[in-house]
Amino acid sequence: MTTLRLNAADLSRTVLRSAPAVLLELGMAGQRLFRADVPEHLAGWRARTRAALRPQMRPYLDLCRVPDRYPDLLTPPRLGSDLDGSLDEVAASPDAAFAAELGPLVESGALPDRLAPLAAGEAGARARLRAAMTAFHEVAVAPYWAEITATVRADRAVRGHALLDAGIDRVLRDLSPYLTWSSTGDRYALSYRCAVADDLELVPGGRGVTLLPSYFAPQPYVLDDPAGPLVLAYPVRPGRRELTAGKPLADLLGRTRAAVLAAIVDAPSTSRLAEVVGVSVASASQHAAVLRAAGLITTHRAGPAVRHLLTPLGEQLLREGRPVGVSPR
Repeated sequence: MTTLRLNAADLSRTVLRSAPAVLLELGMAGQRLFRADVPEHLAGWRARTRAALRPQMRPYLDLCRVPDRYPDLLTPPRLGSDLDGSLDEVAASPDAAFAAELGPLVESGALPDRLAPLAAGEAGARARLRAAMTAFHEVAVAPYWAEITATVRADRAVRGHALLDAGIDRVLRDLSPYLTWSSTGDRYALSYRCAVADDLELVPGGRGVTLLPSYFAPQPYVLDDPAGPLVLAYPVRPGRRELTAGKPLADLLGRTRAAVLAAIVDAPSTSRLAEVVGVSVASASQHAAVLRAAGLITTHRAGPAVRHLLTPLGEQLLREGRPVGVSPR
């Protein structure tokens, strides 16, 4: 059992990310390929991805084969959604990080000997790793990124409403069936069963916790950066629809309007909405008006600005990627 021992300062600094972390999703996708079990909605994805694997990807896939032991250095603290920027962070990791994480696994035989140059931090091996990660991303994650992002944002919207309606206690209590939340007086604990450690306790000590929704993670996953908050990645509930490279929302609403709907998860103003989607303020306002008329969003004034919010129907449409309970006109 892994247990996060939290204090009041940790709870007050608990935040929920609004976007998936690309390298975490990449690593969890790699781990999914080699697990004996696969959920129904990922069965087709795994078959397609396996069929598209190439020898160039081997240096990275070797690192994904060890069950539940994905190297921390491949998920740098910034946890960005931009692939190139995130890979730059990995490339900048010191030799000592590669040696500490990969060296013991190579020596024990858990990783093949061909990864010894990478464990030693050799420049050529790092270049091959980056190329392998990029190639794997092209077939396993990039074609599905829009749906992954929409699912993560929809999950965050649900948690956000729970936070407003019932507080952080409800959010943590209902975060995941894999997680157990308990509070006694001024003591708080968030626990889950970990496949690689027994009775492990982590104490942020007031640094706070960043909750990171993940599409591909098969179970909770902790990243502990001493210089920042503790990060807890948790599996989202993606629903029953199979993960595909199609864009059902874009087919239904049009690409720009689907992007507007997804961006409204974060309750933006009209000007912020225009900035995120990359359209003019007038165009963003027009798209919002159409979505509002369809009952997918509401708009509320907040001082001099307005804020756009998803309705329950909009949340459901965004989560499922298709209209639910909506009759054609």
